[in-house]
Amino acid sequence: MPFNKYGLTAAALAMGTAVPAHANQWLVYTGGERPNRTFTVIDEDYINPEFNSDTSFKVEAATIYEAPTQPDWMTANYHVDCTRKTLRVDLIQISPRDGALRRGTDVGDHAPANVTELQILTFACDKGTKSQAQRAKERDANNDPRNFIYMGPMSLPKVVDAAWEKLWTDGKRPGYSSNVSIADQNAQVEKIMKEKQALVSQAGQIAEQSQRDADTIAASQTRRKDRLKREKEVAPALEEWIGKSEAEVVSAFGPPASSSDRGALRALVYRRTHSETYDAQVGQVGKTGYFEKRENQFHCDLTLGFRNGVLEDYFTEGDRCQILWGPK
Repeated sequence: MPFNKYGLTAAALAMGTAVPAHANQWLVYTGGERPNRTFTVIDEDYINPEFNSDTSFKVEAATIYEAPTQPDWMTANYHVDCTRKTLRVDLIQISPRDGALRRGTDVGDHAPANVTELQILTFACDKGTKSQAQRAKERDANNDPRNFIYMGPMSLPKVVDAAWEKLWTDGKRPGYSSNVSIADQNAQVEKIMKEKQALVSQAGQIAEQSQRDADTIAASQTRRKDRLKREKEVAPALEEWIGKSEAEVVSAFGPPASSSDRGALRALVYRRTHSETYDAQVGQVGKTGYFEKRENQFHCDLTLGFRNGVLEDYFTEGDRCQILWGPK
């Protein structure tokens, strides 16, 4: 396997440890001079599009610090706008070397403040637009020209271990000055990760429902636009019934001439008839014509389409529909 500019291979970084699901870690940046080196990874499975956007993504990144004066590690959500090339940071979790986990201060939209944030933005905008199949192919190849290295499925404690055991072998990991052991800290991290996974799952369900709601609204708007164009003669009188229940419609229109059902869809058909009389010549004697009253009947059928008991659309077919179903 070829070496990258850091002198690392993916095999050297992989720890081969059983970990929770959804932890496909990529090394996106490592740099700095001893003893101030940093090591930043992104969990590919937590790259999600922001609601109703295909150019903005949320990623979760973790940075491990070498310096004793820095925290052991920090995780945060980065909201990346690929069009504006900006980031917003929230849900910052800091693991100090002298106590328990604490929250950091959110950071508003800003341009990348350093090379780490630039790499986070670049990685998010690259992976965010790709399908699961494309991502899997790139994980297998693991030869990204920008030196993104796929580390494999690893939990955060194992990522921290990898930084010290596989990269910073010339240094010594600082100890904790508090009475909170590394094992207890790692256990707390695992707990937080599980809670985050549950929250991400819940947020994903909410986002999916929101997207379904948005799709429903968009489809409704499209149907209305088409309907106003298609049924412009009767729409002024019938549009107000859209969204009404079947019971309300039947109460106003009376029993339909026919009905049909197909799953959640139900159609009611109403027929109205319009009569027009005219004088028809039936004979002539000399210059005198003889006429009689005759009648023509015109029919227009109105089909009301309900979905789950709510009027969703309507269609007219026949003659004199404007007279029969239009505004009075």
